[in-house]
Amino acid sequence: MEMQPGQMAYDRASTVFSPDGRLFQVEYALQAIQMGGTAVAVAYETGIVFVAYRNLPVSSLAEAGSIEKSFAIDAGLGCVTAGLIADSRVLVEFLRVEAQRHRLTYGESAPYALLGHALGTLLQQFTQFGGTRPFAVSLLLGGFTNGVPGLVELDPSGATIGWKAYAIGRNRRAVADFLEEKLPEHLTEESAFKLAVQAVAEGSPTPFQPEALDVAILEPAQDLRRLPTSEVARRVQGMPFIGAPERKANGR
Repeated sequence: MEMQPGQMAYDRASTVFSPDGRLFQVEYALQAIQMGGTAVAVAYETGIVFVAYRNLPVSSLAEAGSIEKSFAIDAGLGCVTAGLIADSRVLVEFLRVEAQRHRLTYGESAPYALLGHALGTLLQQFTQFGGTRPFAVSLLLGGFTNGVPGLVELDPSGATIGWKAYAIGRNRRAVADFLEEKLPEHLTEESAFKLAVQAVAEGSPTPFQPEALDVAILEPAQDLRRLPTSEVARRVQGMPFIGAPERKANGR
């Protein structure tokens, strides 16, 4: 992203377009998301696998599992995030409240696409009113329609796009290209898991240990199931990109 001379006046607020039609604060938020780890979601025949790389703290005293990138929303609803963790919590709480409001009103689980549009509206509002900044978070929201899994991607602009599999965070374009090339027509949970981990490795500049992965599996009418590190380690055993992690702390 390059800024030409004379464009500096247009990057002070998210509500001001530059002459070439850009919102620089939204672009800056997208750039902040790139500073974090890669997150991937892959839909298989009966569910969705979420895999995210979490930057581990420098100190060995820290509990790696406390860094959450995947979140349960409601039964059959879950998401994975990339970007600022604190911003992620706010958006996840919004989704949880909206899901419960829908359940209390209609007596059923909220459609994931409906929640995605509601969150997209919230994100868009933070690009249109002064005195606020965009959320530095991208999010992959997963759910089911008549038992068929699906995904919606949301970014700081509020745009919502549906995917079979996608990547957010660091090197997302290269990782998305990898998924497009490698995604088979039919996937089981195990093959979806392996593909998602391989995709995250594509976005990582260095090898990593199993504890650096936040892995969760979503199935219809079930709460999101986060895999313990021991199970992740068993599943990734022998994969060539598993090694010593690069430990750093940046809150992303």
